[in-house]
Amino acid sequence: MRFTDAYSANPLCSPTRSSILTGQYPVRTGFTAAAGHVPGDHKHEERFSSAADERAAGPTSVNHLSLDYYTLGKAMKDAGYATSFFGKWHMGYDPYIPENHGFDYVVGGREHPGPPGTNADRKFYPPWSGDTLQPNPTEDIHIDDYLGQKAVTFINGHKDKPFFMCFWLYDVHAPFQCKPELIEKWKKRVDPANKQKCPTMAAMIEVMDDNVGRVLDALEANGIADDTIIIFTSDNGGNMYDVADGTTPTNNDPLRSGKGNNYEGGTRIPLIVRWPGRTDPGSVNPSVVSTVDHYPAILEMTGQKLRPQDHKDGVSYVPALKGKPFDRGPTLCDFPHFVPATMNIPNASLRSGDWKLYRFWFDRSTSLTAGGTGLEHRYELYNLKDDIGETRNLAAKHPERVKAMAGMMDSYYEKTGSLKPNANTNYNGRTVGVWSAHPNGKATARAGALLMRAINDHFPVTTRVTPSIVGGAVLEFEARSATKSTVLSVQWTSSEQPRFAEPQLKGIPLSKDWKPIKVDMPFEGRIMQLKLALLAAGWEADIRNLRLLTPQGTLMTEYEFY
Repeated sequence: MRFTDAYSANPLCSPTRSSILTGQYPVRTGFTAAAGHVPGDHKHEERFSSAADERAAGPTSVNHLSLDYYTLGKAMKDAGYATSFFGKWHMGYDPYIPENHGFDYVVGGREHPGPPGTNADRKFYPPWSGDTLQPNPTEDIHIDDYLGQKAVTFINGHKDKPFFMCFWLYDVHAPFQCKPELIEKWKKRVDPANKQKCPTMAAMIEVMDDNVGRVLDALEANGIADDTIIIFTSDNGGNMYDVADGTTPTNNDPLRSGKGNNYEGGTRIPLIVRWPGRTDPGSVNPSVVSTVDHYPAILEMTGQKLRPQDHKDGVSYVPALKGKPFDRGPTLCDFPHFVPATMNIPNASLRSGDWKLYRFWFDRSTSLTAGGTGLEHRYELYNLKDDIGETRNLAAKHPERVKAMAGMMDSYYEKTGSLKPNANTNYNGRTVGVWSAHPNGKATARAGALLMRAINDHFPVTTRVTPSIVGGAVLEFEARSATKSTVLSVQWTSSEQPRFAEPQLKGIPLSKDWKPIKVDMPFEGRIMQLKLALLAAGWEADIRNLRLLTPQGTLMTEYEFY
């Protein structure tokens, strides 16, 4: 059974993985960021200040999965299953490792955020770090092929007893590397008319697919395929902020955005469940399911009692698997972090029926004063049945629905005591969208455009919200000016050029009519910041349709002004 409306509980890996094992939303546990590789003991704490260009200050994230949770691994072990874990864990250093969360046999399963190779150019190949991996196997083997072999061996040795396996491959995570012969194979199949254009990602998917196939073949070969439940899913949406082969690794069209952002492209994920004798082969189900729901569903499928005191947010979707109506109720996804690479602004989303509400915490200024005052929540509302791409914000047309769904959010936070973002006491009051204006002028938004007015000489607006473009980019926009002789300058920084140089682009003369502008931006390293500047007092400029692309023409970011 394939589910069309399945969601990760967070648009990043560590939090979603924790949600699968705990049956609890990351906002409840405090594991809200991909911090499972960060050393030390990070706590989930409320914050009241952050960078001056951020309106909200989200709480900090823990960096490990506490041993206090009675995880799905512990539940399955206590139920008599032989438990095993293969691959990416990313939920803390020892002692917060799979072995202490109910898994007896572990390959991989350490703090690594991606593949464990020690050679940056060959992260998927040995030598590997980690005490559960053979550092230098006799053959130069891809890590996921290694995991596939180990998983097959485990299945062969447990065919006569119940077992529970988490087979969490390192593909398709960054860095974007794969077997050269597979990359060459997929280069030949790139279709200019298809939005999926990354042969490296296609190769990585093939490696993943091959090893899923190995596991399925082992079940068949041992005669236990019809006695085995299989769940295939993901921990977040496809990556749309990195660049590989001159384009984004994935394209999530028609969904909006991707991994690291709370829109549908970052949280709507694949989910296929095979339960022999119960699910209809080839069936498709539109029921909404969250990753917190796997814990109770697996318990019910294996004949165990539910544990609502543990999987506090999870709802078993077994009725859906049996072809019966299933409504888990409102589905929450809280991502309280400002992420420059993905343009995520601290927000929480709630899906109820066909409707999806986003609350962007304190992201609207009612008074542009410093000190965090005059800030209120900004809302976006979409009907996913009619607008799966989230292109039409209906919040203004349906204020009562916004109020009702916002109330559902508030009820959850109040009931659980989950921490919320606060208005940033350090906010400078000069942010328009994700662009911050210098005190030498004034920047406002009108009809989707940025209006710049220079009061003193050299008035810039700057953003640090940029995707992971390496080795050059293209900036496109339209601009005009009501003042004569106005010239707009464009500057940028990168990881190799951390300071703004004299205008890389000497200046673009503007007129009273909208003018399309394209700026080629050569740089070394990864792009870091962008700056638009008016060099003389009294100059004005209006800017709209501002877009950042790769040199090959892949759209990476569209900036909105509000």
